[in-house]
Amino acid sequence: MPDISSIQQSIDKTAENVVQLLVDKGKKIACAESCTGGLISAAITSVSGSSAVMDVSICTYANSAKMRYLGVPKATLDEYGAVSEQTALAMADGIRKAADSDIGISVTGIAGPTGATKGKPVGTVYVGISTAEGCEARLVFTDPLSAGSENAREYIRKSTVLAALRWAAQII
Repeated sequence: MPDISSIQQSIDKTAENVVQLLVDKGKKIACAESCTGGLISAAITSVSGSSAVMDVSICTYANSAKMRYLGVPKATLDEYGAVSEQTALAMADGIRKAADSDIGISVTGIAGPTGATKGKPVGTVYVGISTAEGCEARLVFTDPLSAGSENAREYIRKSTVLAALRWAAQII
């Protein structure tokens, strides 16, 4: 199992690739993050030249912020919960439209060690991507036990960032 430092190295390389792809295609990206708390935007903006491609980033940790800033319907949160495919879709679409960006990316999940619910253990994370062509969300489940209890939260968050950036690179 990769350690945190090797995951971070992969994040750095993938973020450079994402920025270059966005620059080459003349596209912009916007991020709406919950459990990653801005780590995707931090990875992108750590790359020189990212100001040409990063539109907006917002950390919508609370459900009220998801509704207010991204337009996530209360009914979606009530029926499916904050950690759901439906919420990830609404977040990605909401940030893309609010920023008038080409790509919206979202993350919502349970990084732990608390917050698990029946059917949604720690490590359950959804990533959403929205473009003008449509919106899609994926379940990204990272096993917190594989990183050891000390680093489980960091492992989940960093693994999520890497998964999100890799998917964004494929979409771009």
